[in-house]
Amino acid sequence: MKRIITLVAAGLLTAASAFAQGENPHGLYKLQRLGYENGRPDHVPELTQYKYFSDFVPVTIMLMRNTPNEYIYVLKQDEPHPYVFTGDVAVGEDGRGTRIYGTDSNHVIVKWYNTIRPGNGDLFPMNQFITEYYDRNGFEQQMQRSIEMLQQKHKQPNHRLAGCWRLVGTYKQVEGERVLTSAPADTYKIYGDKDVTCLFCRGDQIMGATILYRSMEYKPEKNDADTAGFSEGGSTGNDGGAATAGVIKWKSNDSFEAISMRPDETVVEELWKRAALPEAFQKLFGTQKP
Repeated sequence: MKRIITLVAAGLLTAASAFAQGENPHGLYKLQRLGYENGRPDHVPELTQYKYFSDFVPVTIMLMRNTPNEYIYVLKQDEPHPYVFTGDVAVGEDGRGTRIYGTDSNHVIVKWYNTIRPGNGDLFPMNQFITEYYDRNGFEQQMQRSIEMLQQKHKQPNHRLAGCWRLVGTYKQVEGERVLTSAPADTYKIYGDKDVTCLFCRGDQIMGATILYRSMEYKPEKNDADTAGFSEGGSTGNDGGAATAGVIKWKSNDSFEAISMRPDETVVEELWKRAALPEAFQKLFGTQKP
């Protein structure tokens, strides 16, 4: 009887393990190593790359800059539909569709046939399968924090910049008159207590969207409730990225002007209004209107 009970328990554990290994990936994972065909050894790449899985679309995140003042990465939409568990089996009519397997709450394996990522042939050889191993270890604090802010899961700050803001445009002098000109790209900011995450995109287009994360300080004037000083990015270093500092003038609780100066001493005057992120990014990060 004990042997039967033991066999049943072992079977249940095996089934539970198999079920856990077959779940759909969700959230942020970091690339740890690359696997190749024809017996070539696995390789730990020097680049920093993440995958973000959602119920909307999957995204590859490529880190472009990591300095004391700036943390910048670019989004690449992998597919027009979410990734689901497939197992390590042929996918699609030609068998070269992306395979998702080895999944659990901390791991996911992505196996894809490379016909689209030229460049470094040693790292991503063309016309063969490449296996990417991801897990939840070794996250940079800046990546984890900025994703948390885009998901609107961070603790909201106590200052007036709490929430999400969209750049309406920049003021310029045209024939002696102050004129508001439209922003060349869609720009959004989500503020924390002492940091800010910026999204640069074109409407609902996820492909090519750029995220900038950096420190921020908000300093209200004691004698003027509608004026405050601000700084973003800390001090400017040789390769640390340009810091921004200036003055905020509140027009209402839902709009403000930010006045700052570029390194060439050009004065920049911007109008910001409270807004939600574009719908595609709300779906990607699982948020409602901030």
